Amino acid sequence: MRKIVIALPKGHRLLARSYEVFKNAGYASGSLENAILCKEQKQLQHDSDCGRVAYLLVRNMDIPQYVDRNWAELGLTAFDCYREYELSSVAGGLAMRGDNFITDLLPDLALCGQSRFCVAGTPQGRDFYEKCKKSDEKILTVATQHPNIAAKYFYSQRMLADIITITGSSEIMPAHGSVDAIFDIVETGSALVENGLVIYDEAMPIQTKILVSKAAYKYDVNVAAMVDTISRLIK
Repeated sequence: MRKIVIALPKGHRLLARSYEVFKNAGYASGSLENAILCKEQKQLQHDSDCGRVAYLLVRNMDIPQYVDRNWAELGLTAFDCYREYELSSVAGGLAMRGDNFITDLLPDLALCGQSRFCVAGTPQGRDFYEKCKKSDEKILTVATQHPNIAAKYFYSQRMLADIITITGSSEIMPAHGSVDAIFDIVETGSALVENGLVIYDEAMPIQTKILVSKAAYKYDVNVAAMVDTISRLIK
């Protein structure tokens, strides 16, 4: 029997909590549990004890692609990863990404705590930000690692924004990067405080979802049964 492939986020922050969701559904893996306890993640595939599941440890940002391309039947990831992946098809003129996975079969697992997308900047920059919210002529320059989510958010707020894509920490940008604000994920807010920034607006919470392959859910009864089991456990 072919194993159900599940992509889990590699790294200490989400892996243990992600694995618990599937363990509680009856798909325990002694090999993966040992790797989590030893904080050893060089081995990237771990089979379940029942032999029906193969867990793949994958970078969080890559999980949507794994499910979208049917490299995995399910994948657990955060909103910022799968939504940025979906929206990149629109921004880049690519074939529709995210068309082969379903995000709403299962509810938010709430594994990201208080994390949410926020618009932040220096205290002295707040007045300009408020003016941008009320004007269709002023342009807000925003640095972010999530350009497509940011662009959609500011469009929804009817704000003109020049989105600058960065790949590292954004907190330093308002002081040294000639930007008016940042659009970033905030949990405790301590990094903002340490860099002299304040939150201007809280945009949206970060949900944690299990992505399910449309094809697998439709044609594989074992995948459908797994989703049903997990759904009953989290409700």
